[in-house]
Amino acid sequence: MSPEELEKLVALDAAGFIMTGSESAEEFLQRIGDTEKVYADFEVKLAEEGKVKVFDMFEVSAEERISPELSGEAAEITQKLYGFTVSHVPGFYLTRQIGIFWGGCLIGDPEENFAVFLLRNVFRKKRKFLNYCREELLAHELCHSVRHILNEPLLEEYFAYQTSPSKLRRYLGNCFISDKDAWGFLLPVMLLPLAEIVKALWIHDFPSWIFWLAAWVYPLFLLWRNHCSRRVVNKARKALQKAGVKEVDAVLFRILPGEMRELSFCAPEDIGSLVDEKAARYDRWQVIRERFFKAENAGNNMEVKDEN
Repeated sequence: MSPEELEKLVALDAAGFIMTGSESAEEFLQRIGDTEKVYADFEVKLAEEGKVKVFDMFEVSAEERISPELSGEAAEITQKLYGFTVSHVPGFYLTRQIGIFWGGCLIGDPEENFAVFLLRNVFRKKRKFLNYCREELLAHELCHSVRHILNEPLLEEYFAYQTSPSKLRRYLGNCFISDKDAWGFLLPVMLLPLAEIVKALWIHDFPSWIFWLAAWVYPLFLLWRNHCSRRVVNKARKALQKAGVKEVDAVLFRILPGEMRELSFCAPEDIGSLVDEKAARYDRWQVIRERFFKAENAGNNMEVKDEN
């Protein structure tokens, strides 16, 4: 890879365009070119028509667009945590009727390389709604907009929830990583009163204890899985810190659990060699090495060879 091409990839990485596991530089640049065209077409249509229907679900308008100032507040959070600032994903206030507890979300289509942020309209004038803070919501969804390309659900919510000022949300956020987790948590609790009614009124030997057991077992499973996932991240974090890497969480955000395990078993003096080995095989790791493992970005213990 030429120095000029690497410099371009580094700039894209800083703008929130990260590479997938084994994606080549050529494939990545082609994908980003397609993505930029999709967003450019959207902006043209929005400017010409004033309103655009996205994913045949929501209509957004230029008047309801989230201000650059608010987006900038969220970008400050992601830049500090993970070293990226996203400016290409548009955000809008949603004025239609929505759930009473809904605060905001990111909706997108990976095949179309397009996504938009939607925030509850109350955030237009208020910074907080219930337990939601608008810059936290946006920063959370910005993390999803960047990292979803890795197709790695185990730690997706972990990194998104680290944008929260709440220690409890930062710790428990990764418990629910799919819709089935929410159903597994809620269904036994919802059925438990019904089981007790059946036992009390009709079938006195009805085994309602099964529902009590399920109401406890699945939450305990979620907590255990969350603990194990956090352990993988924390071990890799300690290894990188011992090696003198400064922007540790930015590195972790861009890699996969298997790679984290490799780092965690690596001695501090061997981290540089492992990074070189991966950079020789994957263009993605060349970008990671250039941004976070060069001498000016890492501590004195880090020695990385330049093989470009």
